[in-house]
Amino acid sequence: MKEKITKIFDSIDEISKENKSQKVQVIAVSKKKPCSEIIKANKLGIENFGENYLQESLEKIKNLKNKKIIWHFIGKIQSNKCKDIAENFAWVHTLDRLKIAVKLNKYVPVGKKLKILIQVNLDNDVNKGGIKKEEVVSFKQEVQKLSNLDFNGIMIMPSVNADDGELKFIYEEAWKLAKEICEPSEKQCELSMGMTHDFKIAVEAGSSMVRIGTGIFGERE
Repeated sequence: MKEKITKIFDSIDEISKENKSQKVQVIAVSKKKPCSEIIKANKLGIENFGENYLQESLEKIKNLKNKKIIWHFIGKIQSNKCKDIAENFAWVHTLDRLKIAVKLNKYVPVGKKLKILIQVNLDNDVNKGGIKKEEVVSFKQEVQKLSNLDFNGIMIMPSVNADDGELKFIYEEAWKLAKEICEPSEKQCELSMGMTHDFKIAVEAGSSMVRIGTGIFGERE
């Protein structure tokens, strides 16, 4: 695992050295992985972990509450799971419905802000979540009216069949969109895109968060 993580960070450093302002966070996707593997990655310098399945993740969060870990929810958000997500996660990457935003806002603990990324469906793939490009600005404005949610940027999940050329195009379009919707006065607009097989393409296009599972933990059983 140490070699895998070092290789990932070296690749990111090499790609992003031309853009000194680009800060890239590695989100270790730890779904279906035991706490022992998460602890190992955490000791090797990974602080951000992404989980897709709520029930599985709640057990991990409880068992690892004394570790310096930032938890990201990166799965599909079901309405009846909003309370647990709002109470246990620092980040949500997959917001694409106002009804869900309102529910998350309702359950955020006092004194806390839930960091939000809006999932955008740039290729209009009906098989995955995300809002349309032309709806992002108005959706962002509605989210920003909710006092317990902290808008931080957008998340992109390309079609599984996209080739390198298509990925490059989609990721470059995502970077342009992020620049359009984030005010110059706002903090860095986070762009969550890129996974094990394509994170280099994503970083080259301007990603600030890559979600890597297999590249850190190996194949899932």
